[in-house]
Amino acid sequence: MDKLPDELILQILSFLDVDQLVRCQYLSHRFLDLSRDDNIWKLECFDASRAEARRRRLRIDPANTQLHTLRSAFNELSGQPSPSSDQDAASKLSPAAETQRAFANWDPSYGNETIDFYGEYIHRHGPINIGWLSMPGSESLEATGLGLVRDSDGDPQHLAASLDDGSICIWDVQPRYTDSDLSQGRIVGRSSPGLLAGGPRAGQSRQETKAIMTETGAVESVSIDNNRGKGYFAQNSTLIEVDLDTLQIVSQETFPFPIAALSQARNSSLVVGTNWTVHIHDPRNKSRSAVNPSLQCEIIGGPASNHASLSQPGPLSILDRVQDESIWIAGRFTHLLNYDRRFFPKVRGTVHSGGRISCITERPRPYVPRSLDLLQDPSVSISDVYAAKTALGSTILAAGEYKGKGSLEFYGLAPSPSGSVITESYRNRQTAASTRLLSVAAHGNSTVFSDGDGNLKWIERDGMTTIRTYNINEAVVAPSFNQAQSTAQGPDDESSQGDIVQKIIPLQPSARSWSSKRPDVNQTDLVLKTGDGRVGVLGFGHKTLYSREEEETVVETTEERVRRDAEKQYRETLGRALQSQADEVRFMRGLGMAFGMS
Repeated sequence: MDKLPDELILQILSFLDVDQLVRCQYLSHRFLDLSRDDNIWKLECFDASRAEARRRRLRIDPANTQLHTLRSAFNELSGQPSPSSDQDAASKLSPAAETQRAFANWDPSYGNETIDFYGEYIHRHGPINIGWLSMPGSESLEATGLGLVRDSDGDPQHLAASLDDGSICIWDVQPRYTDSDLSQGRIVGRSSPGLLAGGPRAGQSRQETKAIMTETGAVESVSIDNNRGKGYFAQNSTLIEVDLDTLQIVSQETFPFPIAALSQARNSSLVVGTNWTVHIHDPRNKSRSAVNPSLQCEIIGGPASNHASLSQPGPLSILDRVQDESIWIAGRFTHLLNYDRRFFPKVRGTVHSGGRISCITERPRPYVPRSLDLLQDPSVSISDVYAAKTALGSTILAAGEYKGKGSLEFYGLAPSPSGSVITESYRNRQTAASTRLLSVAAHGNSTVFSDGDGNLKWIERDGMTTIRTYNINEAVVAPSFNQAQSTAQGPDDESSQGDIVQKIIPLQPSARSWSSKRPDVNQTDLVLKTGDGRVGVLGFGHKTLYSREEEETVVETTEERVRRDAEKQYRETLGRALQSQADEVRFMRGLGMAFGMS
């Protein structure tokens, strides 16, 4: 075998099953590289995809008129043209040509982009596990906000979270390599309790501090300035700047209304959204920072030069784009607001969504319109799809709710002389989720979002085809996660039932840090912040993530134990009540659907 050329060995490997390919990686360094050939694993990903399985089912039973009728009706609801018959168009092509078009239609890569399809296969089909990070101290602390700290190369280094006792906790989440035995997920820093709540006060109880930290319920309440090593933490109407090295407060800025959302800091400034205003906060220029809280009436009714007033309350997410100096704001109102930093606070434009957006983010890839579907429209060529993938632009991802159901929205941005403009859009309000979507992120070559039932769902770039689904509450009973759970909660505690994911942060290292070592294929982990205040890292594979080598012995007093048990019982009771209410809403929605169909 050593005398055979690589091309011949690759041809032999292409006939092996997935399990056999994995075993070949243990033979030698040469077979390790050959068994991870991108072309082989790209075909494996395609053959195992749901899109290809669906196409094969249609080929086996092309006379299934009932299925075709349902698909046509769905296309009409989605606003897409319904072809007379996909099978008629496919029948004019040879099997090889049809497979080639299906392959190009599914291909998640863009242009000359290099993808590790071995890691892609693991992300699509490997086992999922979650390692819950341990909380400091003996009390049942909860995270109220979360931010990712990166180094100068763009690699994730630490997680910084605000806790409900008013402190800041920092965990180590450095990139992992195959030859690294570094224990990750450990706590590397914590401030004094009450730092973000005005400092410890005489007579102030733990519950009073928790009430202060959770009063607004803002999810996007932490922003990290990696260039300056500073973190910004929103606490009610106050923006607190903290030095992440010393965990000491640098400055504080008071805004006229409670802070509802923060953008990610860039160029030493960030965008602050309150319930009724939007501000560009620059700590280097105090004169153009926040306004006097006593001027609330003037802010609502009169003009201002350093802030924008909102006609409707409730911004929940802010996207601050470097490429064209634009600011996108979404929330409980039914429009996406677009501002230009250079002409702030003038509104450059709005985009009607109709839904209420919980999270807005960006994927640095152009949007490929659903009209360029090679299987739906035989007039579309493969070169048309390739041209759309290589065009300049990016995609805004939005997750929210529309008429009680989850709404996943894609907006294609194309550069123009006056700034990027939205050229195409797609809204999935039929198959995304039966409940409100809470968070969305670009995860590798797919899109991942969370809903109100605790589900995480990965979909293809078309915004509709599901790759896989996972419920975070399954981790509480799965035996492979026991080590991570015992690390996070202690041997006598139990995980929360009916939890949801409020925030998703991809852990994506830069490619420059992979040059000297072989990277772990599981580099695109996801950081999760749940509604119960837990912080975890989701990864793929059999290895438990972020396990501690040494367990700390925590001694609880009787009072602390009783209080923790009471809080746990209250959370479970409240969770059951909310679940019952959600079941009633779904039941009534079903009755209404049945009545409408009759």
